[in-house]
Amino acid sequence: MPATLLQALSYTMLAVVAALVGGLVAVYRTPGPQMESNVQHFAAGVVFAAVAAELLPDVHTRAPTVVVVGFAIGVLVMLGIHRLSTYVEKRGIGGKLAGAASLLITVSIDMVIDGVLIGVTFLTEAATGILIAVALAIEVLFLGVTGVVALPTETSTPKKLAVPAGFGVLLLSGVTAGVLLFDGVSGAPIALVLAFGSAALLYLVTEELLVKAQKVPETPTSTTLFFVGFLLIFLLDMLH
Repeated sequence: MPATLLQALSYTMLAVVAALVGGLVAVYRTPGPQMESNVQHFAAGVVFAAVAAELLPDVHTRAPTVVVVGFAIGVLVMLGIHRLSTYVEKRGIGGKLAGAASLLITVSIDMVIDGVLIGVTFLTEAATGILIAVALAIEVLFLGVTGVVALPTETSTPKKLAVPAGFGVLLLSGVTAGVLLFDGVSGAPIALVLAFGSAALLYLVTEELLVKAQKVPETPTSTTLFFVGFLLIFLLDMLH
């Protein structure tokens, strides 16, 4: 196993553990709407800072045409995923799981994309990969809770915990694919992936985390947590 892949997988295990912790919390002590909103704000700040501090500066040095294409593809893919999940929910595909199916499809695809992004960032710069892995671990903690909460209440505990475990497997698969496919690659392909990943993460923050967080009234605490999350990652980047 290449050293880079081993390093990337080891740090990605933080996110895998976070997903399982989120699932356990959801099973045994489901957080209230305000707590969910607070976590979403914090996660949004963390992911936004990771993109601003690590991905965008690297993307900024790349060829403009490649960056524009990568961003465009990233936005189109995320909009396509959203459209697919909406279609599944409206059609009632999956019966009792229809409501959860749309969310699970969206998150599952997002896990693979995030995994590939982690793998590629470890290939370009290990420090960047570590920061992205830590930021996404906080995001995945929330997604582990969300995935379990979305399931019907009568779902057994093992099946509920299988959801965050599945998220972890998909994330690790994405990391493995990212490292193996792009090892030794440089130039335009890497720039394309980084621009694509930046767009995907920015979409996640603006159209998923913050939109869902606004379903409950905004509070000074939730707003503050967004900036705490942003500052935490930004300071880690500066100190590193």
